[in-house]
Amino acid sequence: MLWREGAYRAAAVVFFTRTDGGAVAKVLVAVEERKVKASFLGLEDKGKIEERLVVFPMGRKEKKDKNDPVETAKREYIEETLDYGSLARYLDFADFDGGGDIEATRLAPGSKVPMTWSGADNMALYFSPAGLTVLFCEVPAEEADEPGHEPPAKKQRQEETAAELLSKPKPSPSYHVGKVGHLHSVWLDAESLRTVALSKDKAPKLSLEGQDCRFFPTSASVLRLPEARKWLGVTPAS
Repeated sequence: MLWREGAYRAAAVVFFTRTDGGAVAKVLVAVEERKVKASFLGLEDKGKIEERLVVFPMGRKEKKDKNDPVETAKREYIEETLDYGSLARYLDFADFDGGGDIEATRLAPGSKVPMTWSGADNMALYFSPAGLTVLFCEVPAEEADEPGHEPPAKKQRQEETAAELLSKPKPSPSYHVGKVGHLHSVWLDAESLRTVALSKDKAPKLSLEGQDCRFFPTSASVLRLPEARKWLGVTPAS
């Protein structure tokens, strides 16, 4: 499959939950303040500007990933978010090849019996302009904690992850340790992403936690792919 080919240069992960009826409910995004060229965001300003950008955790492939985009996405998620919500573990057994029995795990809407989560209802896309593999990984609905209401145990695990990453020995004296824990993770209602997918702006504007942000152009372009629009339940572009 194209998304698994070693030619990929970077990988991203998009964790999400579904409603009992199977529609995408919430999607995990991250916010980062970056200094970027205004033209990159489709703005008329000159030079570089500081913007709060909404992104999907992503990063470049490294040798230790062994040409496996799942390993790249997992490593980058842990490094950039300190494994927010302890969600990285779902990548260990999530099926992105479409081999799982999805229908067998779905219950009728309104059923009082909890829906079974199998790790089968996922998707992988390859965004060729960026050489980017994007993994859409479903997690149980209860994982989508409201901002500021994350269980103490999850926060503690994030602190432990940060300490572990910073204590790792450098493979060489010239090795540069990149940023860790610099992304602020937020669960968004899927409707916000549908708005982004339908927008004609290069970096659509949206309000997040009471502050104006712009959707990172690469992430916005991924949401406009036919498969992603279908995943969001957006009518195909005419």
